Amino acid sequence: MKPIKMIASIIIKIILISIALVLFFSMMAGMYYKSSPTKIHTSIVDQDNSPLSRSIIYNIKSSQYFDVNTQSIDYLDLQKNIDQGKIDVGIVIPHNAYKDVLNHRTVNILAVVNGTANPIVPKISLMILGKIILTMDMQLGMKVRVEDLGGIPNTRHTKTPPLKVNERVFYNPSISMENSMLPAFMGLAMQIVSMLIVIFGLFGNFKIAKQKMNFITQIRQLPVKAIIPPFIIAWIIVSIAISTAFFITMSLFGINYTHDVMWNTIAIISMLVLSMGSISFFLVLNIKNGGILSAIITLIVFPAFMYSGYLIPMEQMASVPNIIGNAFPLRHYLQALYPVFNHHLPLSDVQVQLNILWEYVAVFLGLSALSIIIGQFERKHKINKMKKQANSIQN
Repeated sequence: MKPIKMIASIIIKIILISIALVLFFSMMAGMYYKSSPTKIHTSIVDQDNSPLSRSIIYNIKSSQYFDVNTQSIDYLDLQKNIDQGKIDVGIVIPHNAYKDVLNHRTVNILAVVNGTANPIVPKISLMILGKIILTMDMQLGMKVRVEDLGGIPNTRHTKTPPLKVNERVFYNPSISMENSMLPAFMGLAMQIVSMLIVIFGLFGNFKIAKQKMNFITQIRQLPVKAIIPPFIIAWIIVSIAISTAFFITMSLFGINYTHDVMWNTIAIISMLVLSMGSISFFLVLNIKNGGILSAIITLIVFPAFMYSGYLIPMEQMASVPNIIGNAFPLRHYLQALYPVFNHHLPLSDVQVQLNILWEYVAVFLGLSALSIIIGQFERKHKINKMKKQANSIQN
């Protein structure tokens, strides 16, 4: 009966945690990033190679909003780079743009944006690009030299602008913008649940064992069979519960995914749970004060979320916050999850990030093993000491 009760308890916990997480994930899904992004990953195709196109590129590169870090050959290459997540905005300057402007013909500059990204990114990029081109267009009307376009303020503009921006949104119907939003918010809950379930399980066993062995003072002093199973069970419960809640929430938002993507995503979620659980495991083995544990968890969870690279892009962070972000598993979880879930890439493409998560697991499980060994010696020492005291009383 005891194994049946344990299995039933695990199933009930998984169901309850899954329900709670689905409610939390769904609530958080609407809280999209509102701040204006800068250093938007941009690529430019210059088909004109003229003084005008070079001036346009110079002004785009001078803007704080664009980071022109990828060179594309043509439109198809732009499309490929967007689909692979390398860029968020592609700009195509057409052939004969300068010639057409000189002949008072309208030039259509093509802006290709990632429609499956955070919606604020294409919105801001189109707005800023429009401002840049409008500035240059006004100055063309003022007979400013092409090489000086964008260098002085505007006072008037022509009725028919020779330069315009046409937008084209590149959209992959198998992906939607929620793919970028939901995993980051879910990561916040994943960290908390992963750590707390381990703590609750071990504190429960400690309370029971304390009734029989009132001389133990630390969880690491429990018998090994009372320490290892709660950690493994917590990992199983949380991994299944979070994965279930993750895909239920995705289904609620109408986000499609394949079976391969699902299993790869579950593998990444399990790695985050294992890495956070191993940190919690080490802490609970060595800290008996619940208040201190709660404070440490807060110091781990919230900075990890703030510096994960979601709320503030890594390129905009100062060096110290960037170092702090790299010190937590959440950033590496997101860097592994986005390519796999958003762009349906295999796990082999994110092996570097998975290896980092494995390093967290190895380090903290190694420290935990050392703590358990110390705890076993402490318990045996206390037992021997009690035996000696009992023998001395009898004698």
